[in-house]
Amino acid sequence: MAKKSKLLSDYVNDNHVTIPELISLLNDIQAKNFSGQSPQATENVKQLFVLGLNDINRLFPSLNIPTTSTDPADYINKWLTRYYNANHSKPSASVAKPKSSANDPALAILVKEHENYSEEELTNAVKAHNLFMSAENKSGALLEEYIAERSNNYGWIWAQGETLRACDFARKNPVININEFIQIKNRDNTENSSSSTVRDGTQIVKLERLKTRTKDGVPYADFEWDKINTAMGIPEDNKMSEASYIDFLRSAVRNNPDIIWG
Repeated sequence: MAKKSKLLSDYVNDNHVTIPELISLLNDIQAKNFSGQSPQATENVKQLFVLGLNDINRLFPSLNIPTTSTDPADYINKWLTRYYNANHSKPSASVAKPKSSANDPALAILVKEHENYSEEELTNAVKAHNLFMSAENKSGALLEEYIAERSNNYGWIWAQGETLRACDFARKNPVININEFIQIKNRDNTENSSSSTVRDGTQIVKLERLKTRTKDGVPYADFEWDKINTAMGIPEDNKMSEASYIDFLRSAVRNNPDIIWG
């Protein structure tokens, strides 16, 4: 089966471009095409690129680069654009789009008859359902933004714009001098099979904010911030918690009521 897109690793494997040449090219493209970016963002994306090169065959995503391309600048320029676009469009500042599909009136009848709703109560229930769905769709990105704000002082770089596959945060550990990669999931039922396939056999550690457990047959939410804090080396006086995450979400929706739609 023919490849549909040229990957960054293809320039190394097929076109014999070296890793130092890729890094040098990234620096040239940054200086030429992205000179208006902040020094911090410029340094972060360079570090992210270098970290990703340690597993170039797995970590860099497909960007729909034509397979006929022989110049890695085609890939790197698009990769940088993806990162900077995300860097300038934080999830907490985004505006939710209305749902593109119609509500199923048959489902509304089921709920109305089951709950004996009036038309007004049914309308409110549909609105609430849409709000919850919109909030769920936004929750993963908001979680990443919160963690990025709390972990960037410890060397962690947010792989914004899905610039690394199945990996949300990366750093070179300043104490033991090894590369670390972390994938953060909002809860234990949100991983797709492609993420698991990419992560298998790599250094990527998967962490979850919420794990469902049961007591006396009743499911309940168990928050795993202690595991996240430990894995990311967050010190005791700045540890992330469910309480501070909730404060972050409250602030986000107060500052931007259009963050979810219903």
